[in-house]
Amino acid sequence: MKVTCFLVLSACLQVSAEGFGQNITLHVKNAPLAKVFREISRQSGYQVFANDRLLKGIGRVSADLQDVSLKAALDACFKDQPLSYVFVGKTVVIKQEENTAPAAPPVEVKGVIRDDKGNPLPGATIRVKGKEKAVVSDGQGAFTLAANPGDQLVISFIGYEDQVVTVTAQTDIRVAMKLASSKMNELIVVGYGTQKKASLTGAVSVASAKDFVDRPVTNVSNALQGKLSGVTVTTDNGQPGRDGGTINVRGIGTGLGGSPAVSGPMVVVDGIVASLGEVNPNDIESITVLKDASSAAIYGARASNGVILVTTKKGKKGSLSVAYDGYVGLQSITRKPDFLPSWQQASLYNEALVNEGGSPKWTDQDIQLFKDGSDRSGAHPNTDWLGLFYSQPGYQSSNNVSINGGDEKTRYMFSVGYFNQQGNVPETKYEKYNMRFNLNSQVSKKFGFNANVSYLYAPFNEPVSSYYPSFAQIIGLVNGIASTVPYKWQNGAYGYVSNGSPMAWLESGSFNKWQNYTFTGNIGLDYAPVTGLHLRPSFGYRLAMGQQQQFVSDIQYYKGGPEGTPLTPTKYQGPNNLTNTSDRTTYTLLQMLAEYEKALGQHHFKLLGGASKEYSIYNNASAYRQGFLNNAITQLNAAPADGQTAKGYANDWALQSVFGRFNYDWADKYLFEANIRYDGSSRFAPGKQWGAFPSFSAGWVISEESFFGNLKNSVNLLKLRGSWGRLGNQQISNYPAIATVSPGQVYSFNQSLVSGIAPTAGANTDIQWEKTETYGVGIDAALLQNRLNFSFDLFNKNTSNILMVLPIGAPYALSAPFQNAGAMTNKGFELNIGYSDNVGKVKYTLNGNVTYTKNSVTDLKGAGPFIGFGTFYDVNYPFYSLYGLQATGIYRTKEEVTGTAVINPVVSAGDIKYKDQNNDGKIDAKDRVYLGSYFPKYTFGLTATAAYKNFQLSLFFQGAAGVKSNASNLIGSIGGDSRKPTSLFLDRWTPQNPSAPLPRAWYRYTQNDPFINPSSFWIKDASYVRLKNIALSYSIPKSWIAKVHLTNMRIFYSGQNVLTLTKFYKGIDPEIGSRANPSSYPQVMVNTIGLNVTF
Repeated sequence: MKVTCFLVLSACLQVSAEGFGQNITLHVKNAPLAKVFREISRQSGYQVFANDRLLKGIGRVSADLQDVSLKAALDACFKDQPLSYVFVGKTVVIKQEENTAPAAPPVEVKGVIRDDKGNPLPGATIRVKGKEKAVVSDGQGAFTLAANPGDQLVISFIGYEDQVVTVTAQTDIRVAMKLASSKMNELIVVGYGTQKKASLTGAVSVASAKDFVDRPVTNVSNALQGKLSGVTVTTDNGQPGRDGGTINVRGIGTGLGGSPAVSGPMVVVDGIVASLGEVNPNDIESITVLKDASSAAIYGARASNGVILVTTKKGKKGSLSVAYDGYVGLQSITRKPDFLPSWQQASLYNEALVNEGGSPKWTDQDIQLFKDGSDRSGAHPNTDWLGLFYSQPGYQSSNNVSINGGDEKTRYMFSVGYFNQQGNVPETKYEKYNMRFNLNSQVSKKFGFNANVSYLYAPFNEPVSSYYPSFAQIIGLVNGIASTVPYKWQNGAYGYVSNGSPMAWLESGSFNKWQNYTFTGNIGLDYAPVTGLHLRPSFGYRLAMGQQQQFVSDIQYYKGGPEGTPLTPTKYQGPNNLTNTSDRTTYTLLQMLAEYEKALGQHHFKLLGGASKEYSIYNNASAYRQGFLNNAITQLNAAPADGQTAKGYANDWALQSVFGRFNYDWADKYLFEANIRYDGSSRFAPGKQWGAFPSFSAGWVISEESFFGNLKNSVNLLKLRGSWGRLGNQQISNYPAIATVSPGQVYSFNQSLVSGIAPTAGANTDIQWEKTETYGVGIDAALLQNRLNFSFDLFNKNTSNILMVLPIGAPYALSAPFQNAGAMTNKGFELNIGYSDNVGKVKYTLNGNVTYTKNSVTDLKGAGPFIGFGTFYDVNYPFYSLYGLQATGIYRTKEEVTGTAVINPVVSAGDIKYKDQNNDGKIDAKDRVYLGSYFPKYTFGLTATAAYKNFQLSLFFQGAAGVKSNASNLIGSIGGDSRKPTSLFLDRWTPQNPSAPLPRAWYRYTQNDPFINPSSFWIKDASYVRLKNIALSYSIPKSWIAKVHLTNMRIFYSGQNVLTLTKFYKGIDPEIGSRANPSSYPQVMVNTIGLNVTF
């Protein structure tokens, strides 16, 4: 008997699976049975034998199977076929089915779908498993569908578990849906473990991997903006490699009085303290933000400003899977100031000079030459400095490959990624090369092993100026240099101002290059000596190295003129110089955890105890030389030793901790949690090093009470929460309790000056931990069969003993030490609301969040106010507040000026008028008052998605409200070669336009100058709503891609920072305006197309 053998060797990385061989994944439509056998043999390693005659006339096979056993795959293939099979060792033998009856014809199936209470359920989807046939139940929950006997009907509805019914001779089907266990039963990552969402009593926000899908974010911090309540992210820089957002959790916590205390949250990645910028967004499984003391106290000393827990993807049970995720995109500046052309700049400058009693600089002929561009000498240009500077098409690309798989005992995930971003300014570039390997293995019944290893290489490049070596200096001058200054004269000489030329700097070859290397590893054991008890020792190590090379070219400027004009040297910026810097940080973590869990009837206990020891050391060395032969030579040894310097320093810190947590619940109804952490820090003096940080929280699931009764039909969940706790902060310099000395100091010795070492910084042995006490209440609810979910929290966060530097008297002679001198409060609320449903075949979701925060400084130990340029902070006012004169309008006529308090005696019509706060008859610094806050009172986000068949659309809106900004230094100014105004100045006061919103043109006139006299006149509402992301995707049908052995294929378009709605100044981004820095790289809009493929 002739036999056909289908033999394929199993994959090289085959792992065992349940049942027979590997699990089978099969997506075929109308495929020959012989082809299907070959695929099954390839995946399982089993040989398949069949008589040729058996396969003749056999029908084709359609199957949609994912990770099923070999037996289940074969059963699906032989369904409705006159064949059967038997296993003989590692061989599958195909044989004729005895007494096989002919396939039954399709029948009309009718039925009614009802909810868990027996009510009709309209809008439920009924589909035939493995086929594209599907219908939707009508208003009475009824449906009609043609199907074959033996077909499986899958009934689904949002908020309910899927029900599967097999078609039999009974064609009238009644289905009662069961409420889904809901997201309340999902596990949430918390400090040193996980908890069911239903049992949480603290304030926790979670972002999942889907929040990063399709978004071209370069830093994970940007992906969190607007996604989580209580988490405020401000992004005021779009430069490649420097575009990470500033994160505040439930308001501002620390950072007073010049203190370098870190006000951002603690970031923990897979158990190791790290930064969000190191993590590849594609590797993230979830992000948990611990917002109150009850959830964050387990981290004690560093948790006062919140904790962000990043969990990366782990291996999953199943056959080896390979996935590719990538995108390419173009980026452009979102908003640029609309500076006026040179002829209008010149006209305004003339007008300002005349207003101040001077004479015009430019003649009418000059202005006409600026306007028509007929002067070929270069003396009357209309230089578009922004166009020259942002001249390069911005570009982003990301490519990621991951391998995932495992069996019952061992699971693994390996990924590599490459990200490349080139800015719109030449020589701005950032790259990231990521690698990650995660392994989890259950070695035996009692022993488990896990390892997380990651590596990052991140090169960065930016140009620098020759006036002051920074890229920000170039941006600042680009926004300041007038269009009346030529980029280049006809003879090739650069046009320049007193500081130089931004384009000369950009084209000089100066650069600042960084190469950052980060290796992180964390390995651990899990030993379960008895049921319920787990002992988990672990060791973590992090090595971060950076190499910086900063080369500053020298520039010789020449006298400009028409073509042929001799290049006569004028201004020189130099000498050229090179600084090489290397730094190295090592961090080690030794940790031991013990966890015990026990259930006694309806009582459930969980205990966690642990101890850890952390140590970090930092080393830095730098070398400097100057006077290179030319700007093409950038090696240190190519310059003379004259003027060279060499520097180096090191510092370290250590932290020891013991901690514990106790969880209890009764019948999933009454919940209680207590945390304690006891930290000892090397940064404080003996006797002050240790601090205790406790917390308590409780919850009541009202919906589980018997008296809730029929209310649960509409209110599926109702839970109340309350918490109190104390947190700490010690993120300051490493030796504040020890007086430090510095070399290079000068002594007077024997009537001569002698160089040596002397004390330079004072010490304070009395400083201790900052303390943050938080308390709050919250409510969680789910309604309408879990289609509607919301949570609401009220919080109060009080920080005291803030570590800050206060001014001290001159006789002290040393820099002031830290003191526990400040206190601050943050109060507010958070609201999260989500709704999901479907309209016909369209499924949609809406998820929104709003956070309100009121910040106030409550104590400065008798000091204050602390006044900066247009800002201040003082007791009873928000931190980082706007400060200045209160403007009451513009003098429309000269007669209005008479008898009013002014700054200058020459005030006239068209000038700003101010309120004399102390009624002393003059306007001066004593009249300055609080004018608003840079920190937004409200932040919000809204995500809307809609899916129809294989298409999905998502819109993400994000914004802020109740925020002010003084952006006067971004709207330009009138003046000479180093100033230029925007179009706002066109609508200014003139005798012909007396009702204009802006004052008359000025140059050096202090009455109107916002830099000399900051005032409310220039402060605007910086509230905004931004379409942060829009994404449209299409998933290729599996029946198409199965032919090329793909399990998933998806293409998408994504736009980032697409649209901004605001009443802020035209051409100025309202978010960047909160810092109002003319030297910041503007935000960018990114449009990408991408591909996701799984093999």
